[in-house]
Amino acid sequence: MMLFTSVRCGVTKAGDISGTPAAKRPWRGPTIAEIARESGVGSATVDRVVNGRDNVRGATAARVLAAIARLREPEGSADRPAPRRIAFICDCGVSFSQTLESAVQEFVKDDAGVTCEFASVPTWKFDAVKMANAIERAAGEADALVLVAREDLTVNRAVRAVVARNVPVICLTTDLPTIGRHAFVGSDPTSAGTTAAFLLGQVIGEREGKVLLVYSAPYRVQEERELGFRRVLRAEFPGLAVDERVNSNDDSEFVYRNVLRYVEEHGPPAGIYNIAAGNIGVGKALTELGLVGKTVFIGHELNPNSRHLLETGVMTFAIGHDVELEVETAIGHCLALLGTPTQPPPPLTRVRVYTKYNCT
Repeated sequence: MMLFTSVRCGVTKAGDISGTPAAKRPWRGPTIAEIARESGVGSATVDRVVNGRDNVRGATAARVLAAIARLREPEGSADRPAPRRIAFICDCGVSFSQTLESAVQEFVKDDAGVTCEFASVPTWKFDAVKMANAIERAAGEADALVLVAREDLTVNRAVRAVVARNVPVICLTTDLPTIGRHAFVGSDPTSAGTTAAFLLGQVIGEREGKVLLVYSAPYRVQEERELGFRRVLRAEFPGLAVDERVNSNDDSEFVYRNVLRYVEEHGPPAGIYNIAAGNIGVGKALTELGLVGKTVFIGHELNPNSRHLLETGVMTFAIGHDVELEVETAIGHCLALLGTPTQPPPPLTRVRVYTKYNCT
């Protein structure tokens, strides 16, 4: 049975942010300092927004414009519009879901004129029909949707129906490019995979060996990570070959058992690349087998679990990205599509590499 947990992450004060950018309006108070206090950003950022300069994130600009509108209105004005409602619907591993929800909560506490609702289901509890129903239900209540979802015919059909009703849909972290979504926000997964292969090959060096690839479900982000990883291994490290693909199901205990079984049947791999969740389970298996420091282990996402694995030397590298920026960018896309004046959102976020020395 699939269970979605839903959390209302916060409602900010409503503000009229549907007009033209501040730089094109005659300027009448409030002061820069008052706007900075109200919006929770620096005076220099306010100045850039007011004067129409670049280098301001779209959601940050929206926050400043909302603060200006609130300060110009009498307290309690009945003409204030309701906050924009944005629903995050996520099918992913538990640790990433927690990281993502924390980033959403961090964003909405800064009074951005939006309310965000967060609903998630763990990978191993996925049910296509229930996921599709959750998307349809959220689209009927929210102004825009942000999705973390795998490739699935039933889910794709539901998203296409939502897009046809002119509800903005943003894909976060993993893309669904064939369903008419309005934008994808995240890092380049192929680049993340090529980076992982290069690092793994550099550490292993001239030795020949097997590389165990750990995956979970048909998420496009995982498929593209694997594509980039295999491409670099084949071109630059011909002595290394992907020997097997082990399913993690984004569940630590499940992948722990599968890695133990793999080593028992095939022997220790030279490296493990986990393109999915479940890093704790991989690390537990390596520790129990006495392979820490012998098998190069590369995974994804920086969170408390992977940080501990890095600091204790169980994980060699973690490939990450700026989740907070991606949440802000996704909400900025939604606001722009809903008619809120914003700066153009940035391109794909950068792939980050973490070691035990820079994971704090």
